[in-house]
Parts: sequence; structure tokens; C-alpha cells
Amino acid sequence: MRKPLVLVALMLTALGAARVAPREAGPTAEIEGLEQRLVAAIGARDLTTYDALVADDYVVVTASGAETTKAQVMAAYRSGDRGYRDLRIDEVKVHLYGDTAVLSARTWGFRIEGGTETPNRVRYLRVYARRQGQWKAVSQMSTPVADP
Repeated sequence: MRKPLVLVALMLTALGAARVAPREAGPTAEIEGLEQRLVAAIGARDLTTYDALVADDYVVVTASGAETTKAQVMAAYRSGDRGYRDLRIDEVKVHLYGDTAVLSARTWGFRIEGGTETPNRVRYLRVYARRQGQWKAVSQMSTPVADP
């Protein structure tokens, strides 16, 4: 159980440092574009694109506090147990730290789990790492937010 706590500490440290980190236009725009593609893939259950954008060692800490792996997420999409409808994001911000990027955003739409559809209103952090010249999503953590 230490892994999620370490991940949270790293994300909070990165966000605290974000106030002084310079913003680079090129890589920042690239990360924003990757995030748009990833969110679109999630909404469409496009597992080919999802697989290409997400690292094999990807870890998600869900809004309920559960830890999930890339393999588990993909299995849930394949089985139809998990999905999204009308998924969209806003308030996207990217902070770069060398070969690491921390993206924060808010997402809206509907989550489908176990055949039940519920509003999906979360604020999340996603961490990208540049590996062998390519950006890959390596972790995500989300928390619920109130309806607008």
C-alpha cells in the first residue's frame, strides 16, 4: 500500500514546484494533444490507441482509492464492464520537469461500470514520462468533484 502514497507525494511535490517551473510551448502542446487522444480513445473504447499511449507499468488510483493496472483497465474495457459516454475534458494544465510531465484536468461525462451509468465528474492528475523518445502515460490519480 506504500506505492499509492509515494505516487501522491510525488504528484503533490511536482504541483507545488509548478509555480516556478518554466512552461515550454512545444512539449506542453504535445502532451495536451496526447491527452486529448487518450481521452478520446477511452470514450470510444479504442484499445489500440489506449495501448499505444499508456505504458505497460501504468498505475491508476481511482476516485474511490482503488489501485488499478493497465492490464486490468484494458480487461474491463474488453469485457464491457467499464466504459464512458460523452467524455470530455477541460481546465487542462501541463507542467514539465525534464522527461516527466504532470498534467491536471477536469473530466465530465458518464461512467459505465457493471452495466450502471453514473455521472463522471472528476479532477485528475496524469503523469507522462518520455521513454525512448516517446511520451507515455505512466500514472493517474483522480478525485470526484461536484456538478457545475
